[in-house]
Amino acid sequence: MRRLAATEQQVTVVDDLSRGSAENLSAPAAGVTVVRRDITASMEPVVASARPQVIFHLAAVHYIPDCEADPARCLRVNVDGTRAVLAAAAVSDPPVPVVFASSAAVYAPAGEPHQEDDPLAPVDVYGYSKRWAEELLSSFSVRTGAGVGIARLFNVFGPGETNPHFIPSLICQMQAGQPVRLGNLSTRRDYVFVDDVADGLVSLAEYCRAGQSVTVNLGTGRSYSGQDIVRALAHFSTASAAVTPAIDPGRLRLVDRPNLQAGNDLAQKALGWVPRTSLRDGLRAAWAQPLGAGVCW
Repeated sequence: MRRLAATEQQVTVVDDLSRGSAENLSAPAAGVTVVRRDITASMEPVVASARPQVIFHLAAVHYIPDCEADPARCLRVNVDGTRAVLAAAAVSDPPVPVVFASSAAVYAPAGEPHQEDDPLAPVDVYGYSKRWAEELLSSFSVRTGAGVGIARLFNVFGPGETNPHFIPSLICQMQAGQPVRLGNLSTRRDYVFVDDVADGLVSLAEYCRAGQSVTVNLGTGRSYSGQDIVRALAHFSTASAAVTPAIDPGRLRLVDRPNLQAGNDLAQKALGWVPRTSLRDGLRAAWAQPLGAGVCW
């Protein structure tokens, strides 16, 4: 949103405000209108009023423990919400191009970096919700001729997080001087900084507005273990330098991929997109911004 507003675009944000606030969404950016609305409700009035040149569909339940605790809500928001967005995009004249935030969770587990034509075989309800939403996008594109951009995001991190994912939860525990409790630290993930992802989504929108459709991975192409992240964050606080994480059984997942890593050649070729923020610089930015209580689980 701020990436678009910085270029003096008029932006309409649709959010149910179940996390965050309208003030955080609109300030300090000018030209931003916030509409409080459930994504599964009809989006047609919003789209008819805003008359967007492109729709960025980012709304989702994406914190895995929440998805596993309430799979019906995960599917309702992630799949039926996508249906509602596409229904509104389809009735516009002409149909509105859509950029969709999918996930690397759609892929079958693999040790090597994922390419966009790799087999799709999710291992959890979140991954399935994104795979089914992708199918809705593909059908929408064929039916309407509108451009569709599907971004398979890897592990996005940075300031402003509102969910207790691994990095913000770890930062919060370290800064609070609490005993650090974590899950499996041996799994490896491709951590991509939020500003780089925003740039990729904007580039994807430009591609789709030309009537083209594409699915791309947005990740750095490198993966790091949980222990790597603990060591990297220790550089930002002398108090946390000697931290010895304790494994909390409540944070272990029943199914967990050993490695999740992007092959990003297609994004580079099709969009000219290259992630520019190093892991260290991204972690420094995340460390510097205070986090809300909701991410301190």
